Amino acid sequence: MAATYAWSETNGAGAVVHDSIANLNMGDNDSYEIVPATYPVVAGTNAYEKYIRAKFSDTFTEISNMKFWKSIGEYKTDESIKAAANVAYVQPVKTTSSVATVAVPILESSALAIQSAAGTTTITAPGYTKYICLQLQTTSSTPAGAVNQKTFTFQYDEI
Repeated sequence: MAATYAWSETNGAGAVVHDSIANLNMGDNDSYEIVPATYPVVAGTNAYEKYIRAKFSDTFTEISNMKFWKSIGEYKTDESIKAAANVAYVQPVKTTSSVATVAVPILESSALAIQSAAGTTTITAPGYTKYICLQLQTTSSTPAGAVNQKTFTFQYDEI
């Protein structure tokens, strides 16, 4: 049997974990699987930070070489998504993130290296990776309306 993984998102002051989420939509609300039209990000403001991590299950010997990057999707004018890898969870904020401070890489060659929850480069039993913090940021020059859809890639090797 092979490993499986699903995205997990944590929200709120109480660090409520939601496993197997369906999307990473960003918006003006600290919750998982939001509908952006219900919680739009106004130009010149930011979305709430997203704290996500991969959760591995089933039977495997080792997961290694974990990488994360934005593989598809164009930014609108003055829109960006900032990130930080291998961070601890803190309650998400809407103000400009002091955690997610670098642009999400757009090439595999510059992808964020992701660690296990234990801080190692391998996972040898079912469990989580460390957190990736993401934040959509805009300026007053960002056009109104929905942003373009983006695809994030999470890649790993399995033995």
